[in-house]
Amino acid sequence: MIGSEGTSFRREIVQLRAIAVLSVLLFHLKVPGFQGGFVGVDVFFVISGYLITRNILVDDAGGRFSFSAFYLRRTRRIYPALIFTVLMTYLSGALWTAPLLFLDIAKECTHALLSIANIQYWREASHYFAAKSDELALLHCWSLSLEEQFYLIWPALLIAAARVGCIRSAIVLLSLASFLATIWVGPIDSSAVFFLMPFRMFEFGCGALVLFAGQTPRRQSVRELLSAAGFAVILSSALLLQPDTSRQELLVVIPCLGAAAVIWTGDTTFVSRALRSQALTAIGTISYSLYLCHWPIIFYSRFIFGEAADTAGGNIVMLVTMLFVATSMYYFVERRFIVAGGAASGAPFKTLMKFSAAILAFAILTHATFILKGFAWRVPESVLADGRLDSSPTTDQVVWPPGLPIVDLAGDSHAEMYVAAMLPLVESLGGNLQYVGTAGCPIVKGAAIRSRRRVDCLRGRDEQIAQLETQTRPLIFIQRWETYDDAGIDYDQPGMWPNDAGSFAKLEAALSETLRVLTPVRRVMIVGAQVPAGCEINRPRLLQGPLPHVPPPPCSPMSKVNAVAAGAAINAMLARVQSKYPGRVDLLKPVDYLCDQTCPTYHAGHWLYWDATHFTLAGSTFMTDRAASTFRTFMLGGSNAMSSGAPTEN
Repeated sequence: MIGSEGTSFRREIVQLRAIAVLSVLLFHLKVPGFQGGFVGVDVFFVISGYLITRNILVDDAGGRFSFSAFYLRRTRRIYPALIFTVLMTYLSGALWTAPLLFLDIAKECTHALLSIANIQYWREASHYFAAKSDELALLHCWSLSLEEQFYLIWPALLIAAARVGCIRSAIVLLSLASFLATIWVGPIDSSAVFFLMPFRMFEFGCGALVLFAGQTPRRQSVRELLSAAGFAVILSSALLLQPDTSRQELLVVIPCLGAAAVIWTGDTTFVSRALRSQALTAIGTISYSLYLCHWPIIFYSRFIFGEAADTAGGNIVMLVTMLFVATSMYYFVERRFIVAGGAASGAPFKTLMKFSAAILAFAILTHATFILKGFAWRVPESVLADGRLDSSPTTDQVVWPPGLPIVDLAGDSHAEMYVAAMLPLVESLGGNLQYVGTAGCPIVKGAAIRSRRRVDCLRGRDEQIAQLETQTRPLIFIQRWETYDDAGIDYDQPGMWPNDAGSFAKLEAALSETLRVLTPVRRVMIVGAQVPAGCEINRPRLLQGPLPHVPPPPCSPMSKVNAVAAGAAINAMLARVQSKYPGRVDLLKPVDYLCDQTCPTYHAGHWLYWDATHFTLAGSTFMTDRAASTFRTFMLGGSNAMSSGAPTEN
């Protein structure tokens, strides 16, 4: 998406930029038919690979190449518009968002300025509570950071290859290695293949190799065919590919080859001439600024105006706004620094250091906002209280009450979300609470999730079970059972079970073995299937910032009948496990405590959920209060025939 001040004007490249950026815009605006518009980013990578390689080799051949001058040109080209975009995103966040969201926006700003946004999103992709893509204000900067990382290494690689006379071979080998790595790593870590530069290098290489493809075919008919085919495969990819397509990382080769064909055949073909309209040329010219501003405009429009932004009228307003902002950015920000850079002479290293210092200073400001928890003074205290959407302070945040532990709470995030709500209950009994667990990791003998977090979960699982084996006090066992079906978990066995989704036979056996180890020395209460929210929870819009925005639409409560059906398979499996340990294991079914005729998602002015299955602090408190008598009796050593799930306190 970053243009390049090339040595000659290439109309077909301007057209490609326009098509690429429009594809991305229509995809992000959710325009029907453009579900594959994300391939516009891949087209940009091919363009960048071609232009940057050409400029470096031309300058080197003429004896004019300088690393400091190259990076200064890149900095002048990239950062003014990027800094403006980040600044506007940051200020908008300060005006409209609550601290909970603003600190995340500040973190995104920092990583975008430091050109590591793609690494941030890759690292967070495996987090159990990772934000959804439409909850990230600068998500689109992942591709920009990736390009900047490419620029850091590509000049040195090209110059080194040029010195030994093997430029083409080096590009072919690097591109082939990148593509083979993509094939190998894709099934293991698809987010790494998507976000990280080494797995995208073959796309830049595809553009670079156009320079070594030789003369275009002499026959005009062949050039016409290649050009038409190139444009056609780009357009068909934007129309036909799906975001969740299996092995999507391999299919992007198709639009990459299409873009390379268009660049190779030049601008003298019929299709290229047909696309030579003023409108398309204008969009291609401002494509970098348009790419930068489009996603923050979409993000804040949806945040402030809610569902109205996603109507046809809302899309038109957003599109017009994008074009106006991008045009203004191009002429008043982007062009001003490009022209200044062209007129400047001497001391490129000194100028580059000044730019770097300014970028670093802004990054320190945005990071300070993250450290200071989103400037909480901007909103009333009531918003801060509601801002504890995640009801489960992590174990190093909990201030445990004094006294010996009288109960252990173990499990994943579904156990952790009860910690803050249960603390008052255990305090009233004169003791304290010990939490054992890790979000997203099952505490079940032999169970290991299939994800990048597998090793950490395995280590934590063994340590946590060993810790639980040493205690004799009552144990409340809560996990998000439905995510640990036989297709998503390895039970210390190799291989995959793609047909085991929704089956819990392996979980049942592993849980039974876990309880066999624990129950001789302690009593256990299993908390059954969590009652789902019944609707999609839009977390960023739950809390008001300094300026108002449209709140999320009302969430219709799920009927108790449907909630019972949703948890039936899990609760039946847990009941079978419980029956193996009479008098030692009890079963509490949340549906029987949380729900009357319906299962509320909103109560007394507070949201009870902050995503599909996790309670807010208000939600976990509501549930704990309703089941307080049952929990209290269990903690004190009694038994409540809890397999029936009959609530004793409402």
